[in-house]
Amino acid sequence: MRFKRKIYYRKLRHKKIRKLLLYGIIMPSTLILLGYLVASLIILPAMAG
Repeated sequence: MRFKRKIYYRKLRHKKIRKLLLYGIIMPSTLILLGYLVASLIILPAMAG
């Protein structure tokens, strides 16, 4: 019983770490990259022309 509980909480901890990485690092960097691409491909040529 104790062994199963230990594995259960380990899985929960890993899920929490995975979500933290996803929402804390990957999502913001992706949004910044997308914003940069939109600005460089759409907005800047429209302003120049």
